[in-house]
Amino acid sequence: MSERMYPGLTQEERTGFAPYSAFDIPADLRELHGRYDVEATALRVRNFRYAEEWMMMMMGGWIATIPEIPVKTGLGKVIWETAQAADELGKRLPELRCGRKSLEASEAPNTAFADFVQEVSNPETPDLTIEKLSGVFDVLIPHLVEIYEIHNRETDAICDAPTIAILEDMVRRKHQHIQWGQEVLDALCDDAETQKRRRDRADQLSGLLKESGGVTGVLETVQASLN
Repeated sequence: MSERMYPGLTQEERTGFAPYSAFDIPADLRELHGRYDVEATALRVRNFRYAEEWMMMMMGGWIATIPEIPVKTGLGKVIWETAQAADELGKRLPELRCGRKSLEASEAPNTAFADFVQEVSNPETPDLTIEKLSGVFDVLIPHLVEIYEIHNRETDAICDAPTIAILEDMVRRKHQHIQWGQEVLDALCDDAETQKRRRDRADQLSGLLKESGGVTGVLETVQASLN
Protein backbone atom coordinates (compact mmCIF):
# COMPACT_ATOMS: atom_id res chain seq x y z
CA MET A 1 0.00 0.00 0.00
CA SER A 2 1.59 3.30 -1.09
CA GLU A 3 2.25 6.07 1.38
CA ARG A 4 0.63 9.45 1.01
CA MET A 5 1.75 12.74 2.45
CA TYR A 6 -0.59 14.81 4.58
CA PRO A 7 -0.52 18.22 2.86
CA GLY A 8 1.08 20.77 5.18
CA LEU A 9 2.22 24.28 4.35
CA THR A 10 5.90 23.32 4.46
CA GLN A 11 7.86 20.10 4.05
CA GLU A 12 8.39 19.95 7.82
CA GLU A 13 4.64 19.92 8.37
CA ARG A 14 3.96 17.05 6.02
CA THR A 15 3.15 13.79 7.75
CA GLY A 16 3.18 10.36 6.17
CA PHE A 17 0.16 8.13 6.67
CA ALA A 18 -1.37 5.03 5.13
CA PRO A 19 -4.27 5.88 2.82
CA TYR A 20 -7.67 5.40 4.43
CA SER A 21 -9.93 2.65 3.23
CA ALA A 22 -13.46 1.86 4.38
CA PHE A 23 -12.40 -1.77 4.48
CA ASP A 24 -9.86 -1.01 7.20
CA ILE A 25 -12.45 -0.18 9.87
CA PRO A 26 -13.13 -2.82 12.55
CA ALA A 27 -16.03 -5.14 11.95
CA ASP A 28 -19.28 -4.39 13.82
CA LEU A 29 -19.64 -7.38 16.12
CA ARG A 30 -23.14 -6.47 17.32
CA GLU A 31 -25.95 -8.80 16.31
CA LEU A 32 -29.38 -8.13 14.84
CA HIS A 33 -32.58 -9.70 16.17
CA GLY A 34 -32.79 -9.09 19.90
CA ARG A 35 -35.47 -10.39 22.22
CA TYR A 36 -37.89 -7.48 21.63
CA ASP A 37 -39.37 -6.36 18.31
CA VAL A 38 -40.33 -2.73 17.66
CA GLU A 39 -43.82 -3.05 19.14
CA ALA A 40 -42.54 -4.78 22.27
CA THR A 41 -39.84 -2.16 22.71
CA ALA A 42 -42.34 0.67 22.29
CA LEU A 43 -44.55 -0.85 24.98
CA ARG A 44 -41.62 -1.28 27.33
CA VAL A 45 -40.53 2.33 26.79
CA ARG A 46 -44.06 3.48 27.63
CA ASN A 47 -43.90 1.35 30.78
CA PHE A 48 -40.50 2.81 31.70
CA ARG A 49 -41.74 6.36 31.15
CA TYR A 50 -44.78 5.71 33.34
CA ALA A 51 -42.54 4.78 36.26
CA GLU A 52 -40.21 7.74 35.68
CA GLU A 53 -43.08 10.23 35.40
CA TRP A 54 -44.76 9.06 38.57
CA MET A 55 -41.51 8.92 40.50
CA MET A 56 -40.77 12.50 39.45
CA MET A 57 -44.23 13.68 40.52
CA MET A 58 -44.29 11.88 43.86
CA MET A 59 -40.86 13.15 44.89
CA GLY A 60 -41.78 16.66 43.77
CA GLY A 61 -44.89 16.48 45.91
CA TRP A 62 -42.86 15.39 48.93
CA ILE A 63 -40.51 18.38 48.91
CA ALA A 64 -42.93 20.53 50.91
CA THR A 65 -43.55 17.79 53.49
CA ILE A 66 -39.93 16.79 54.19
CA PRO A 67 -38.51 18.77 57.15
CA GLU A 68 -34.86 17.69 56.76
CA ILE A 69 -33.13 20.40 54.68
CA PRO A 70 -30.30 18.16 53.34
CA VAL A 71 -32.93 15.73 52.08
CA LYS A 72 -34.82 18.52 50.32
CA THR A 73 -31.74 19.81 48.54
CA GLY A 74 -30.44 16.39 47.52
CA LEU A 75 -33.86 15.25 46.35
CA GLY A 76 -34.09 18.24 44.03
CA LYS A 77 -31.26 16.89 41.86
CA VAL A 78 -32.83 13.44 41.76
CA ILE A 79 -36.18 14.92 40.71
CA TRP A 80 -34.57 16.95 37.90
CA GLU A 81 -32.67 13.99 36.50
CA THR A 82 -35.78 11.81 36.73
CA ALA A 83 -37.69 14.44 34.75
CA GLN A 84 -34.94 14.41 32.13
CA ALA A 85 -35.17 10.61 31.92
CA ALA A 86 -38.93 10.74 31.38
CA ASP A 87 -38.45 13.37 28.68
CA GLU A 88 -35.83 11.32 26.82
CA LEU A 89 -38.04 8.23 26.87
CA GLY A 90 -40.92 10.31 25.52
CA LYS A 91 -38.76 11.54 22.63
CA ARG A 92 -37.84 7.95 21.79
CA LEU A 93 -41.44 6.78 21.37
CA PRO A 94 -42.23 8.38 17.97
CA GLU A 95 -39.08 6.78 16.58
CA LEU A 96 -40.51 3.36 17.48
CA ARG A 97 -43.49 3.74 15.12
CA CYS A 98 -46.02 3.44 17.90
CA GLY A 99 -48.55 5.74 16.23
CA ARG A 100 -51.22 7.19 18.48
CA LYS A 101 -49.68 5.48 21.47
CA SER A 102 -46.80 7.95 21.26
CA LEU A 103 -49.24 10.72 22.16
CA GLU A 104 -50.03 8.99 25.42
CA ALA A 105 -46.29 8.61 26.04
CA SER A 106 -46.60 6.44 29.13
CA GLU A 107 -48.57 3.40 30.23
CA ALA A 108 -48.71 1.20 33.30
CA PRO A 109 -48.25 -2.49 32.48
CA ASN A 110 -51.25 -3.39 34.62
CA THR A 111 -53.47 -2.14 37.43
CA ALA A 112 -51.36 -3.88 40.08
CA PHE A 113 -48.24 -1.91 39.16
CA ALA A 114 -50.23 1.34 39.14
CA ASP A 115 -51.47 0.42 42.63
CA PHE A 116 -47.89 -0.31 43.71
CA VAL A 117 -46.74 3.12 42.50
CA GLN A 118 -49.65 4.72 44.33
CA GLU A 119 -48.62 2.94 47.53
CA VAL A 120 -45.04 4.17 47.13
CA SER A 121 -46.38 7.73 46.88
CA ASN A 122 -48.78 7.47 49.83
CA PRO A 123 -46.67 8.73 52.79
CA GLU A 124 -47.40 12.45 53.10
CA THR A 125 -46.85 13.71 56.64
CA PRO A 126 -43.51 15.22 57.77
CA ASP A 127 -42.79 12.35 60.16
CA LEU A 128 -42.65 9.76 57.34
CA THR A 129 -39.42 10.70 55.54
CA ILE A 130 -38.05 7.20 56.12
CA GLU A 131 -41.10 5.60 54.52
CA LYS A 132 -40.96 8.02 51.60
CA LEU A 133 -37.29 7.42 50.81
CA SER A 134 -37.32 3.68 51.46
CA GLY A 135 -40.00 3.12 48.83
CA VAL A 136 -38.02 4.95 46.19
CA PHE A 137 -34.39 4.17 47.01
CA ASP A 138 -34.71 0.69 48.57
CA VAL A 139 -37.32 -0.71 46.19
CA LEU A 140 -38.41 1.23 43.09
CA ILE A 141 -35.15 2.62 41.69
CA PRO A 142 -33.15 -0.62 42.24
CA HIS A 143 -35.93 -2.49 40.41
CA LEU A 144 -35.83 -0.07 37.48
CA VAL A 145 -32.05 -0.32 37.23
CA GLU A 146 -32.26 -4.11 37.08
CA ILE A 147 -34.91 -4.07 34.34
CA TYR A 148 -33.14 -1.40 32.29
CA GLU A 149 -29.92 -3.41 32.38
CA ILE A 150 -31.76 -6.57 31.33
CA HIS A 151 -33.39 -4.69 28.44
CA ASN A 152 -30.03 -3.43 27.22
CA ARG A 153 -28.53 -6.91 27.25
CA GLU A 154 -31.42 -8.57 25.45
CA THR A 155 -32.71 -5.99 22.97
CA ASP A 156 -31.48 -5.63 19.38
CA ALA A 157 -28.05 -4.04 19.80
CA ILE A 158 -28.21 -2.36 16.38
CA CYS A 159 -31.83 -1.45 15.71
CA ASP A 160 -32.52 -0.46 19.32
CA ALA A 161 -29.22 1.35 19.86
CA PRO A 162 -30.96 4.67 20.70
CA THR A 163 -32.93 3.06 23.54
CA ILE A 164 -29.75 1.44 24.81
CA ALA A 165 -27.97 4.79 24.87
CA ILE A 166 -30.84 6.43 26.78
CA LEU A 167 -31.05 3.62 29.35
CA GLU A 168 -27.28 3.49 29.84
CA ASP A 169 -27.29 7.16 30.83
CA MET A 170 -30.31 6.63 33.07
CA VAL A 171 -28.69 3.65 34.81
CA ARG A 172 -25.52 5.62 35.44
CA ARG A 173 -27.48 8.41 37.10
CA LYS A 174 -29.70 6.02 39.05
CA HIS A 175 -26.73 4.28 40.61
CA GLN A 176 -25.77 7.71 41.93
CA HIS A 177 -29.33 8.25 43.17
CA ILE A 178 -29.33 4.91 44.99
CA GLN A 179 -26.02 5.68 46.65
CA TRP A 180 -27.29 9.05 47.84
CA GLY A 181 -30.58 7.58 49.05
CA GLN A 182 -28.88 4.76 50.93
CA GLU A 183 -26.54 7.20 52.69
CA VAL A 184 -29.47 9.41 53.72
CA LEU A 185 -31.53 6.46 54.95
CA ASP A 186 -28.57 5.09 56.91
CA ALA A 187 -28.23 8.47 58.62
CA LEU A 188 -31.96 8.72 59.36
CA CYS A 189 -32.25 5.13 60.61
CA ASP A 190 -29.81 5.37 63.49
CA ASP A 191 -31.60 3.18 66.03
CA ALA A 192 -33.47 -0.12 66.17
CA GLU A 193 -36.90 1.48 65.84
CA THR A 194 -36.15 3.50 62.71
CA GLN A 195 -34.24 0.62 61.15
CA LYS A 196 -37.30 -1.58 61.63
CA ARG A 197 -39.52 1.07 60.02
CA ARG A 198 -37.24 1.03 57.00
CA ARG A 199 -37.18 -2.78 56.75
CA ASP A 200 -40.94 -3.07 57.18
CA ARG A 201 -41.61 -0.50 54.49
CA ALA A 202 -39.19 -2.10 52.03
CA ASP A 203 -40.60 -5.58 52.69
CA GLN A 204 -44.18 -4.38 52.22
CA LEU A 205 -43.44 -2.67 48.91
CA SER A 206 -41.22 -5.47 47.63
CA GLY A 207 -44.14 -7.85 48.08
CA LEU A 208 -46.48 -5.56 46.14
CA LEU A 209 -43.89 -5.10 43.41
CA LYS A 210 -43.46 -8.84 43.01
CA GLU A 211 -47.21 -9.39 42.84
CA SER A 212 -47.57 -6.74 40.13
CA GLY A 213 -44.88 -8.21 37.90
CA GLY A 214 -42.83 -5.04 38.04
CA VAL A 215 -42.54 -2.17 35.58
CA THR A 216 -43.12 -4.41 32.53
CA GLY A 217 -45.81 -6.59 34.13
CA VAL A 218 -43.59 -9.69 33.95
CA LEU A 219 -41.09 -9.75 36.79
CA GLU A 220 -37.70 -10.17 35.17
CA THR A 221 -34.53 -10.87 37.10
CA VAL A 222 -30.86 -10.96 36.30
CA GLN A 223 -30.80 -14.70 36.85
CA ALA A 224 -33.71 -15.26 34.49
CA SER A 225 -32.00 -13.27 31.77
CA LEU A 226 -28.91 -15.45 32.03
CA ASN A 227 -30.77 -18.72 31.56
